[in-house]
Amino acid sequence: MKLVPMKFCGYRWLHNPREIVFETDKRLRESLAHDGGSVLQQTGRRAMVITGEGELFGEDCIAQFQRLLKLFRRGGCGVLAIEGIKPVYAVFESLRLVGTPRRDVLTYRFVFREVTARSGGRPTELTVGQGDTLWDISYRFGIDIDTLVRLNPQVMRPDVLREGEVVRLC
Repeated sequence: MKLVPMKFCGYRWLHNPREIVFETDKRLRESLAHDGGSVLQQTGRRAMVITGEGELFGEDCIAQFQRLLKLFRRGGCGVLAIEGIKPVYAVFESLRLVGTPRRDVLTYRFVFREVTARSGGRPTELTVGQGDTLWDISYRFGIDIDTLVRLNPQVMRPDVLREGEVVRLC
């Protein structure tokens, strides 16, 4: 079986991290009942936190880390795609170099945090950012991919957009 590399905002990991942890929990509110007991009410869930650790291999491992660091510093939100897991709209929250890099191996840790709240109304169009695809935009705004393709006949491939291109959302 061939594993698909982890992806975020146009960056593809050459080697998937050796450890990835998805953590979330439910929000609960406890109220006292008239009979002296209590009632738990589910009020949603907390944003997922995705942590992991991996290695970058090869004589260019420091250059690989520099590219990952550049992505981290760029900031912003995007779709984090990991094989076998439903993609998550997230922000790259933390990147850490672990230990002393060797000539051909570098160990790193990362944290991504799911973005669950959308502020304001949905815009009617969007200026494409670096690494965005119609799939990312579909997930980000909750718009069916077929609808986005129909609204944007100028887009030849949903997985290839030019930074600065304007895409209609409705």
